[in-house]
Amino acid sequence: MDAAGILIIAVCGAIGIYIRYEARESRRPWLLTVVLAAVFLALSLLKPPGQELFAILCGITGGLAAGALLYGLIMRFRKKS
Repeated sequence: MDAAGILIIAVCGAIGIYIRYEARESRRPWLLTVVLAAVFLALSLLKPPGQELFAILCGITGGLAAGALLYGLIMRFRKKS
C-alpha cells in the first residue's frame, strides 16, 4: 500500500471518529461500530480476486470502523477515570 492509500484510510478513520462522536447521544452508539465492522468483514471475505473496487471499499469501511472503535474505546476509558 502506498502513502496515498494510507492517507485515505487515516482520513476515513477521522471521519469514523466524527460519526461516532455525533452518534454518542443515541440509545446505542456501539451499533454504528458493529455495522461498520460487519460491512468491512463482508467486503473482506467476499472480495473476488483482482477486484480493486472491493479493495477500495474495504479500505474505506475499515478506516471508518477503526475510527469508530477507537473513539468508543477512548470514551469508555475516559468515563471510568
